[in-house]
Amino acid sequence: MGLAPPPLAAAAGGGVIRAEPGRPLRVFGEPADERRICRMIFDELCVLANGDIVCSCGDPSGKLVYGNVLRDRIAPIFDGKTYRAMRSWQLRTAATSWCPVIRQRCGGRVSSPEAGDRPDGRRVRMLQLEPISHCNLACPACPVTQFAADPAYRDDRPAVLPLATMLEVVDQLPALEKILFYNFGEPFLHPQAIDFLRIVRSRRPEVVLHTSTNGLAFTSAKIEAIAAETLLDRVVFSIDGATEKSYRRYRVGGSLARVLANLEHLAEAARRHGTRDRIDIVWQYILFEWNDSAAEIAAARARAAEIGVPLRFILTHTQGASRRLVAGAPELRDQLGVEDPWSASTCDLRAEAIEEAGSLTAGRFSAALTPVRDAIEARPGGRFVLELSVANRSRLHWSADREDRFQIGVQLRPASGPGRQDLPRVPVPAAARCAGGSADLLIDGRAPAEPGFYEIFLDVVEEGVTWFHERGSAPARVKLDVREDAASVSFEPDALAAELARQLTDLPVPDWQLADWAGLLASGTPIATLASWITAGLPEVEPRRTRAHAAICGRLGLRPS
Repeated sequence: MGLAPPPLAAAAGGGVIRAEPGRPLRVFGEPADERRICRMIFDELCVLANGDIVCSCGDPSGKLVYGNVLRDRIAPIFDGKTYRAMRSWQLRTAATSWCPVIRQRCGGRVSSPEAGDRPDGRRVRMLQLEPISHCNLACPACPVTQFAADPAYRDDRPAVLPLATMLEVVDQLPALEKILFYNFGEPFLHPQAIDFLRIVRSRRPEVVLHTSTNGLAFTSAKIEAIAAETLLDRVVFSIDGATEKSYRRYRVGGSLARVLANLEHLAEAARRHGTRDRIDIVWQYILFEWNDSAAEIAAARARAAEIGVPLRFILTHTQGASRRLVAGAPELRDQLGVEDPWSASTCDLRAEAIEEAGSLTAGRFSAALTPVRDAIEARPGGRFVLELSVANRSRLHWSADREDRFQIGVQLRPASGPGRQDLPRVPVPAAARCAGGSADLLIDGRAPAEPGFYEIFLDVVEEGVTWFHERGSAPARVKLDVREDAASVSFEPDALAAELARQLTDLPVPDWQLADWAGLLASGTPIATLASWITAGLPEVEPRRTRAHAAICGRLGLRPS
């Protein structure tokens, strides 16, 4: 047992800790061998609707405010004394220590620190942006419902961020990779939500955009804009029930019929506009005591299948949580189709699961990535191709409701200094997602135009943001020598498309389809990704994929076919 570090308790550098009267900031736990950090403190920024910068959604009342985007620049705040003090504390204390801000164990502290994780010099990679903290529902466990009654929330907590401020926040984050356009409150009550998404998509097309919504503030115009312009990469609808009665028990003031109509409208509009494969639309269902019957679960699954969207169940830790459907219960697999309880758990339950497993990698975050060669070469601006074996070394199946939930993340890094570049990711084959399973695949990309030495960094990524090396698994690294006299890869898109057609399909492929596939390869779509698209819905995918892998390797001169 020990007191919180003085710099943090004093909130140096402009931060403010609003401690409860008579409650000293205390930290419990002794340092353990396995270190864990909260990645949100190191690489993410959470901005509330009143402009306050807090560590994450875990601090909805602003117990520790690092700064405010309405008056402060982000860079000096994110690299300021208060942020550095929090990072230093995490790096030197036990993972089970109570967070001195929220005064309990942090559910977000589930990442293994990397060698480069230090208190200073951090860059924001992900932004959680709360555009508005008003809502059209009154969910019992939501902080928004407590704003007026709970003195922990200041009078300015209900607020709306101006469009100009939200855009300025994004402009200040050059390393930004992803925006979570939600926190507390209904984001699409913001009068300029669509304008914000449209401008960000235009200015920063490389940034991934996710949102979570109760789905009741959508108008037909908003839905059509999202679908036609691909304004979001992922839209999660919170719908906790398959009957009006059970749905309204938690989503107080809502309408199941209306939200399901909006969910169906978005799925249909995306199909009509040809963007369905680019917008991940999810029905999220929190399991409570009043909505967890086998009959209601079956009805929800049938309705989701009818609409054509995945149904994601959530095990919660809040009051009223289901007692029948819990981690380890056979019903999770038999009735919900949930093979991996981790995928259905809140961050707090995930932290508990890690403690029970004894380490991060013991449960599920253990992958073996083995390149056939540890060094390759390529000409400036030319294509490189490498063979990689990926294996699930954990004791759990990496369950996926869609092909790209688990991917091989590929980053191109200079031999020294900054300048990391994310390259297109490749889906992890189903054979490698099984516990103890493995598969071979190709990783291809375009080399930098500037000659020199680089590193290709490879790791398994879940849901686009959870890198396995951040949970203790070992990534793979391949040296890339870019020079004018390097041997070139015989990368012929037309021939590769024709080979994929021969190996993966049972019927003749029309010329226009082959030309389309060749165009995708020429524009940078990885070979393995295109192969996964071609085999979607086909029977006996793994034999086809294995056969195609060997043939493509032979065509590229990597090894005999």
